[in-house]
Amino acid sequence: MARPRRTLLIVLGSILALIVAVVLAIPLFLSADAFRTEIESTLSTSLGRKVSLGKLDLSVWSGSLIAQNSTVADDPAFSAQPFFETSLVKIKVELLPLLIRHEIHITGFTIDSPHITLLRAANGTWNYSTIGSAAHKPTTTKQSNTAIPNLTVGHLTITNGQMTVNIAPAPGEPATPRRTYDQLNIDAKDFAFDKSFPFSVSARLPGDGTISASGTAGPVNQHDASLTPFSAHFELKHLDPLASGFVDNTAGITGLINVIDVQAIWNGQQLHVADLLIDTPKLTLVRTNTPTAAKPPSPPNSNDMLSTLTADHLQVKNGAITITAPGQATPGVYQQLNAEITNFSPNTGSPFKLSAQIPGGGSLTADGNAGPLNHGNPAATPLNAHATLTHVDLASSGIIAPDAGVSGLANVDLRALSDGQTLNANISANVQGLRLAKNGSPSPKPVDLQLTVAQNMQSLTGQISRAVITIGHAVINVTGTYQTSGPTTALNLQVSGQSVPIDELEAFLPAVGVHLPTGSRLQGGTLTTSLNVTGSSANPIINGPVRLDNTNLAGFNLGSKLSAITALTGAKTGSVTAIRSLSTNIRVANGDVRTDNLSLVVPALGTATGAGTVSAVGALNYQVVLKLTGLVGGGNGAAGAGGIAGQLMALIPNGGAAGSIGGLATNAVKNGIPVAIGGTTSNPTFTPNLGGLMSSGASSLTKGSQPTSKGQSTTDSLTNALGGLLKQH
Repeated sequence: MARPRRTLLIVLGSILALIVAVVLAIPLFLSADAFRTEIESTLSTSLGRKVSLGKLDLSVWSGSLIAQNSTVADDPAFSAQPFFETSLVKIKVELLPLLIRHEIHITGFTIDSPHITLLRAANGTWNYSTIGSAAHKPTTTKQSNTAIPNLTVGHLTITNGQMTVNIAPAPGEPATPRRTYDQLNIDAKDFAFDKSFPFSVSARLPGDGTISASGTAGPVNQHDASLTPFSAHFELKHLDPLASGFVDNTAGITGLINVIDVQAIWNGQQLHVADLLIDTPKLTLVRTNTPTAAKPPSPPNSNDMLSTLTADHLQVKNGAITITAPGQATPGVYQQLNAEITNFSPNTGSPFKLSAQIPGGGSLTADGNAGPLNHGNPAATPLNAHATLTHVDLASSGIIAPDAGVSGLANVDLRALSDGQTLNANISANVQGLRLAKNGSPSPKPVDLQLTVAQNMQSLTGQISRAVITIGHAVINVTGTYQTSGPTTALNLQVSGQSVPIDELEAFLPAVGVHLPTGSRLQGGTLTTSLNVTGSSANPIINGPVRLDNTNLAGFNLGSKLSAITALTGAKTGSVTAIRSLSTNIRVANGDVRTDNLSLVVPALGTATGAGTVSAVGALNYQVVLKLTGLVGGGNGAAGAGGIAGQLMALIPNGGAAGSIGGLATNAVKNGIPVAIGGTTSNPTFTPNLGGLMSSGASSLTKGSQPTSKGQSTTDSLTNALGGLLKQH
C-alpha cells in the first residue's frame, strides 16, 4: 500500500509542477504588450479621450495585465495636462480567451494611487462632461469586434487616489482656490456605460473631514457625463464647509459641521432629497453690513445641481451659530439651534420652523414660509415669517447694533414680509431696564414699542414709517430713515412728543442720560419736543427744541442755592421749586450736551436766560442772567434799586460811594444778575458773576474816587463788599 500511495503523490506532484511550469512559461510565449495598442484604442474610443498605457506585463497568478505609468487625456477645451494619471493599473482579464483565441475579456480594473484633475468652466461645464459619449456610438472596426468584444467591467477599484478640483469663477465673481481631496477610494461593480451599476466611494476632505457614499449610478449620460443619474446615501463627517469648497470665502462662513447625512436622487435634471440632516454645526458668520449688487434669482440650472434641489425634509439639529461684524467687540452666539424645512423647492416657498437660545440668554422661536431661494444673494430670498423672542438681552443679542450702547431685557414679537427686494416688518416689544444712552442707567419703568419699518435688502436702507414708544401714559413718536454700511448705521430720525406727562417720564430720564440733582425729582407738568437724530448709531447727534411746562423740581431748594441773591428780595422756594416753563434748543454729540436760548421761569424767584453745556460725565458750565421777581415786579424798579443800594452801602466801609452803589443797583434791576452755574448735574453750584454785574457801572465807580485813609480806594471797598454778599452759594 505504501508504494502505490507514494507513486500517486509523485504523479500529483509532477502534474502540479507541470502546471506551475506552464503558468510561469506563459509570459515567455505570450507577449502581453502586443495587446497594448488594441486596449488603448478601445479604451480611447469608449471614453472619448486618448488613453496611454505603459508597457503591459501579464500576471498569470492575478489574472491581470499590468500597465505602468498610464494616463487619460483631458478635454482639450480645458487643459493639455492629463485628466487621469497613475503609476500602476491592473487590468483583470479572462485568461482562457486570451490564451486560446487572443481575445481580451476585461473583467475589472484595479488602480492604485491615481491623480484625477476636475476642472469646471465659468459656464458650469465640467471637464469630465464628454467622457463616455463615444461609448454610445456603434463601432465597426475589426479590432473592436475581435480583440475586445465588449467593455463591461465586472469590478472597478480605485484605492488611495487624489483628486484636485479647480473652479473658474463666473464673470465678476471672486476666484476660487484649488482644492485637493485625498485618500480617494472607489468601488464599482458590473460597470457599463449603458446601464446602472452599484458603487461606493470615500475620501478625505480638505480640513480633515471625510465623505462616504454608496448607491447606484448610470446609465452614463451620452451628452454630458455630469448629468448621469444616481441614487445614493451620503455621509459627511467633521466638515469644514469653507476648506472643502461647499462655500466660498465671500460667504463669510467658517467653522465645522459634525455630520451631514443625506439620501439623494439625481435624475440628470433635478436633485431630490428625501431627508437631509445637518447635525451639530458650529459655524461663524461674519456680516459685512454693506450694500450688495442686485442679483435676480437664478433659474434652476442642471449645470448647478444645487440650484435644482427639492427636498421632502431638511433638518438642522443642535447647532451653534456665532454672528459677528467688523468692529464688533463681542460676537453673538446662538446655541441649541434647531430648524426644519419641509417640501423645499427652487421655484416655490417652503414652510419652516426654528428655535434657538440667543446670546445673553433668552430664546427665539420662528415659523413661516421662505423661498424660492435666491442663490446669488440668500438675504434677498422672499420671506413671510412670525418670530417671538423672549428675555432678549439687547446689549449682547446682536438685534441692535452693538455700538449703539443700548441695553435692556426685551420680549419681542416680529412679523416680517419680504418679496426679496423690500422687507416690511411690524415689531412689538416690551423692554425692562432699558438704557438708551451710553452714560445712562437702566430705567426702572418698562417701555413698550410699536414699530413699522421697510428695508431695501439690496441697499440696506430703511424707512421707519411709524414708531411709538410708550412709557406708562407717555407717548413718543419716531419716524425717519437709516442706512447700514459696514459696522455702523447712519441715522436720520425725527423724535417728537406733544404735552407728554412728566410724571410718566421722570423715572425714564436716567435711561437717556439725564441726571437730576441728588435727591430731587420732577413732579407734574408736561414735556414737548421735536428732535432730529442724525449721525450714526455709534455716535448719534441730537438737535432740537425741548420745553417743560408747569412742573416742580421736588427735593431741590433753588432759593437756598441762590441765598446771597434772594436775600435782596427775601424770595424763598422751599424744598419744592415750582417751574412755570423751561425751554431750550438742545444739541447732544459724543455724550456732551449743549443748550442754547435757555429760558427758565420760576415764579418765586424770577427768570433766567442763557446757555451752557453738560459734559459726558455730568460737569456743568452755564452762564445765565437772573432777573429777580422782587426787583422787577410791580413796576417799582426804583424801589428795588433803592433796596439793593441800601444793603450794599451798609456793607461798605466808611459808607461812601452812594452814587456808584445806586448805579450798580439800577443796573442789576434793569439787566439782571449774571450767574455762573458749575459743579455737576447731581450737585450744581451757583456763583454770581461780579464782572458782568459791575461792567456797566465801572466808570461811575472809578470817577473821582479817592483813596481811603488806609490807602484803600472806594472801588476796592465796593468789590470786597459785593464779594462778601454775592459770592455765597
